[in-house]
Parts: sequence; C-alpha cells; structure tokens
Amino acid sequence: MFKKTAVAALVITSLSGCALMGGPEHVCTPDTRVDIPVAEVELKSTEDQRVIVLPVDMEFDDSAKKKLQSVVRNDLEAQIAGSGAKLVDRKLANKLKNEIKLAEQSGRYNTKGVPIADLAVLTEITASEFSKEYVEASSWVDDDGESHYIPPKCRFEVEVKAVAKIISLPGMELVKRMELEGDERTSTETRSSSCKFTTSQYASLASKAASESVQYNPELKKMLAPSSTVVELRTCEEGPMVKIAMGSDKNVSPGAEIAFSKHMKVDDEIETFGYGEGTVVNIPEHGIKKKYSWVAIDEKVATKVNKGDAVKIMPKACDSLLDLECQTQDLLGL
Repeated sequence: MFKKTAVAALVITSLSGCALMGGPEHVCTPDTRVDIPVAEVELKSTEDQRVIVLPVDMEFDDSAKKKLQSVVRNDLEAQIAGSGAKLVDRKLANKLKNEIKLAEQSGRYNTKGVPIADLAVLTEITASEFSKEYVEASSWVDDDGESHYIPPKCRFEVEVKAVAKIISLPGMELVKRMELEGDERTSTETRSSSCKFTTSQYASLASKAASESVQYNPELKKMLAPSSTVVELRTCEEGPMVKIAMGSDKNVSPGAEIAFSKHMKVDDEIETFGYGEGTVVNIPEHGIKKKYSWVAIDEKVATKVNKGDAVKIMPKACDSLLDLECQTQDLLGL
C-alpha cells in the first residue's frame, strides 16, 4: 500500500478541481406543480426509524478486548445518529441482547405492545491481528554524490476484522450483512531488533484500526445514509425538480447526490428498484429548508417519479480532503 504522504498530493490535486456543476438558479413556483401518482409502497424515512445497536461480540481473548468492543459500538451509534434515525437507549439494548440474538436464530421475535425498534445491528469482532517487522539500517548515495543514512526501525501493524448484520424487527429478516475491515500501522526508530511493543501501544493501534473498520466502510455508509420520500414535482424553464422531505435537519447540502427508488410489493416481500439520480440545487435561502429541499432531475427521471418514492443521500466516500487515510483507501479502491 502506498504511504499516506505519497498519495496526499495526488488526492488533493485530483479532488480540488471538483466543483458543483451549474444548476437551476431559481426554484420552480407553485403554479408549475405537476400531478403525479402516489407510490405503491411508502417506506419510513430515517427520521422515523428506530435502531437498536447491541453490545459487540468478541469470542476470542485479547488484551484490548473491551476497548475494541467499545470503539466499534460507539462508532456504529455515531453513524446511525448521523443518519437521523433514533437510537434505542443503550441500557435497554444491553438488557435485550440475548433475547434478540435468540430471536435471530429462531426467526421469531415476540413483541408486546409497540416494537422497540425497526432495525437491530448485531456485530462481532472476528479478528485482531498484530504483526511487527524489524528493518535494518540502510544507506544510499544520490545523483549528486551525497550519502544518506536511514536508521534501523520497527514497523507495527494491527488489522481488525468484524461482521455487522442489520436485522429487521420484529420479522427478523436479514437486511444486510457486511464485512468490516480496518488496519493501522506505525513505525519507530530502534536500536534493538526485538521490536518491543507495550500492551497500551497495541490497544491504541488496534482501537484506531477498529474505528477505521466502521468509519470507512462504503456499504455501511450507504446503508445508514439519510433517506426520506418525494413530496412533489414541479417543472418550469429551470427544468424539472422535486421536493424531498429532508433538509438541513439531515445535513443536506447543495450539490449532494440523491438516489431515487420505488418500493413494490411482490408476493409477500417488498422489492426495491432504483430509477435515477438528482442533485440538490445550489440556491441560497430557497433550495434547502429545515425539513425539505429541492432536487434537480432530468426529464427521464421526471417521467418515473411518484409521490412517496424513496430518496436517499448518496454518501461521499470521504467527508474531508484532509482525511488522508480515507482519501488513500478511496483512491486505491480499498
């Protein structure tokens, strides 16, 4: 893998030239509203969803076990909270862990009264692999005849692996199963080839790898991205645009890419069919309000859109150009 510093310039150069594409300058007025059919199936937005994150399982012994479990759970909860969904109280999640896990195995979950959540997140850390390497000193002479000396060093790396399952409640259907992987490395100059590494140093490195496994997983980001529904369609000289039921309250920003899909009932199951994308308009004061925003779409998508269709923010691979770990992984397709 390339070093972060080696790709930093390439990453920033490749991404800094990206800018919001030109879009409509005005929101279509109410008199340009177009009558559209109502969706066959209207699902909940993330604002209406309740998610329970169970304590993280880890079946093998490890000196950093509690810390790894805590990091993974905290980061999962942070991702879910960022999507706008409501988190079930952690104390209740701890209490219901065994009950929900047994229900997953049997395929049945008996609820009394109002269901505790719509989705449950079950996670297990399956590996935390530590490796070290001693690199001997080396020297070289550059083209100008100057000598350079590289002192001996020790390299340390931890790779953390986990499995996360998203389960629907109370039906106990598996919505998504994801492999989570993260790695973190460091190196130090040394005078000894034994490359000693303390328990606290290992815990720190492993924790960073565990956090990376959650934060940089594209499937998880997509699964937990804020979602809502289509409210209305308007079309005018600026082109077709739809109003969606999420805005600044879900951190919708100008230029955000929005995916549109229909949910249809087939026999006893709900199937999802994507049919296009759009871009949140960059119109100050009018394009994005607290509870809604406007999305520019093309004519082809406009002919397919229904009121109540699902819309979802397409998450960026990385939130910041300065996050070189994320930018490196995205650039290399990791």
